[in-house]
Amino acid sequence: MKKLAWFLLFFYLVITVLWIANSLYLFTLIGVVAWVILIISGFIIYKKLKEKELITLLLLYSSFFMLFLLILTIIIQLTVSSMP
Repeated sequence: MKKLAWFLLFFYLVITVLWIANSLYLFTLIGVVAWVILIISGFIIYKKLKEKELITLLLLYSSFFMLFLLILTIIIQLTVSSMP
């Protein structure tokens, strides 16, 4: 389970880089669905890990950061699309 958590953290890093680069891959329907699935997976894996180690805290904080980025992206998209 720890290897899966490290793998997930790597994907969180990739998503963060794609978000900063404003990549079209991340903002397509498939990209957003994969993003949401990774966030949900992060919270599930966090619940499964019993030990309170560094990896569990990194996973929890990274999952909340990904959720924050997703909400921020939705707000930005709604704001930009409402402009004339």
